[in-house]
Amino acid sequence: MVQEGIFCLQVLHRNISGRLALYLLQNSNGLNFANLSAYKVSELLFNNCGATLNNFKVDHMQYIISFFLLIAFCSSDHNSQDRNKTLLAIFPHPDDESAVAEVLIKYADLGYNVQLIIATDGKDRTRVTKIPPGDSLGTLRKDETRCACKIMGITEPIFLGIDRLDTRIGTGKFFGEYKKFLLKLKDEIVRIDPDFILTFGPDGDTHHSEHTVCGAAVTELLLAEGWVEKYPLYYVAWTKEQGEQFDLGYVNEKYFNVKINYTQEQENKALEIMPCYVTQYLPAELAEDRKKKLEDKSNTIHFRQLAVKKGLTDRF
Repeated sequence: MVQEGIFCLQVLHRNISGRLALYLLQNSNGLNFANLSAYKVSELLFNNCGATLNNFKVDHMQYIISFFLLIAFCSSDHNSQDRNKTLLAIFPHPDDESAVAEVLIKYADLGYNVQLIIATDGKDRTRVTKIPPGDSLGTLRKDETRCACKIMGITEPIFLGIDRLDTRIGTGKFFGEYKKFLLKLKDEIVRIDPDFILTFGPDGDTHHSEHTVCGAAVTELLLAEGWVEKYPLYYVAWTKEQGEQFDLGYVNEKYFNVKINYTQEQENKALEIMPCYVTQYLPAELAEDRKKKLEDKSNTIHFRQLAVKKGLTDRF
């Protein structure tokens, strides 16, 4: 990406012969042009290259105009590359996608193909519906996630139809469903061929047993197939403050690997999906959740990457 950014500046220099472009080219070593908007690229260039306009008297406004046009071209080229990339999120239940909705929305905005796999249909029971357990409830919950995906602007969710991912269905049946989940998950990952995967970590987000098992199954599959490097896996990682505020599992911040910032517009869209989940939340609960999220001005979600040290030794 750095070389592509330098190339853009070289094109600029050749085409407008501007001293401004030459100065930027000579002073742009180490700049990272990946995934930046035209505004951000220009801002980065000026911040890193110094007060370019103060150092040079630019004789012709066409140089400046050409510079920003080319930056926009280079940025759009990066966006087109992002359109060829795929983010895959894997969760156990309909509505679990709401945990990282802002991230899914952001990457859809960047042009990524955002895919969502849901292991079960959540047909057993929910907190706020009188609909009895069974297929009718499962159908409704799947429709809730479809509603959310449409608002987020991501692709139609993939439902694997796993019964449950815990022993409430009996130990023997759980073993069978778990193996079925691994097999279906393997097929879908190969088919989708994602650039990276998101799921829950050992804390299970809310310490929910099926959340924990889902994340463990994804981890097991990547380890078993030798896919750790091929399909980078990132676990949702809440700060201690977020964990205490929303009653979530959290991770010590020294283990964070990725910090994703999102805009207020993206958070607003994430909040718009919450009324889709009519079987999950009462209106008062949605209002309280909205209030807490809007009070949190950090607009940040962290992730922890699965990392495996390779090589054998004869001691621990």
